[in-house]
Amino acid sequence: MTDLQPGDVVEATALVHALERELPGIVTTEANGDWFVFYDPDAVTQPDSRFPFCTVVTGDRYDAASDLDRDPGSYRVNLGISGESYEQRLGDAPRQAAGREVIDTGVDYTSRDTVMPHPFYAPLHWVCVVNPGERTRRQLCELLDDAYGQARHLYENQRNG
Repeated sequence: MTDLQPGDVVEATALVHALERELPGIVTTEANGDWFVFYDPDAVTQPDSRFPFCTVVTGDRYDAASDLDRDPGSYRVNLGISGESYEQRLGDAPRQAAGREVIDTGVDYTSRDTVMPHPFYAPLHWVCVVNPGERTRRQLCELLDDAYGQARHLYENQRNG
């Protein structure tokens, strides 16, 4: 993912459009200002069977852990990455059940421009960044590449049986 440049102020929609330009085979879906990014190069997967490798959420509709409703420009990029990449950046993933409650990982989930565990899905190797900027630009590109690679690998495994 090379489209993000130093000094760019990246808004949610601009980030999604950069993903659409840079990552072949993705499908994006928007709902209520939130974006869901899937790898489906043949566009043959039933929409209800797709699972995103990246989401860009712009409000507290799904959770309030990052307080995205604090101002209209707040958003959070969520990425499902490899276990190896997660552990290199953040250490061992939490062991509690994912998706039930905010996981106490010791980070402030409202922090901006910081790579951190996802507040609910860290046990599944998901990470997030609230309002990515200069500090996380390079890391975010690397994480996007990792999440995209994971999605491609999963897709190919499912197609090949």
